[in-house]
Amino acid sequence: MAAFIPPMLCERLTNPARLADRAWITEPKLDGQRAQLHVYQHRAVACFSRRGLDLLKHPGMAWLHQIEWPFPSAIFDGEACAGDGHEGIQAVFTERNRVGGDMALVLFDLLHMGGKSVMREPWRDRRKRLEDLLEGHRLPRITIVPVTDDAPRLYETWVGMGGEGIVLKDPGSVYRPGDRSPAWLKLKPKLTLDVRVTGGSSVRIAWGDWGEAVMLELAYKHPRTGKRTTIKQAVRVARDQPFELNVGARASVVCWGVMPSGMLRHPLFLK
Repeated sequence: MAAFIPPMLCERLTNPARLADRAWITEPKLDGQRAQLHVYQHRAVACFSRRGLDLLKHPGMAWLHQIEWPFPSAIFDGEACAGDGHEGIQAVFTERNRVGGDMALVLFDLLHMGGKSVMREPWRDRRKRLEDLLEGHRLPRITIVPVTDDAPRLYETWVGMGGEGIVLKDPGSVYRPGDRSPAWLKLKPKLTLDVRVTGGSSVRIAWGDWGEAVMLELAYKHPRTGKRTTIKQAVRVARDQPFELNVGARASVVCWGVMPSGMLRHPLFLK
């Protein structure tokens, strides 16, 4: 059984003209946790995060053990999502730690099949293999990410629904483990919001598997509707940055969009 494979990563899209080039294939960017699933002897034996931590240790991911896969072995790349996939990584952190948590796995690539690597095959061939492997099988909480060649329409629709962004992929690209490759490009709506701190705590808490945050109550003007919105959520802070709670103060927060609930996507406290 193959060990953890460092995942291929996206570069940021800097040339908007690429959006009109239908030679690129586009996927909705899912706001969950990277998940590399290893299947051996028809069962899931590991599901690694981007950092190589096994997600199967979480009670909310235990359902993966119950699936009998219709093929002996494979390694997939995908995203572990909570709910409908719109509510972000904080929802994942909650649901993956809850017995019976509302989690699903969305697959977008195939790395190994039948004990052999297919990473040097072009994306279009890996996608076909992925579709063929799962065709005709209804596996609980497992799906394949949809694709299109109409990037502008997908961006407008998905981000308009509160999605995180889109990913453009070169159909001829091979899978490069651990590389941040220009063959995969991501586009996300980065926002800087003026907020008012209405409550919370300065006590630092864990942000998933890698960061630190503080729990804050914030009020802000919604960038799409213009309505005053109030939320309570974890907001990331830099490890070397002191933080003092000042209720009533104005502050700046950067995030990767606003979710349908009004919660901010990956918010970072600036000042």
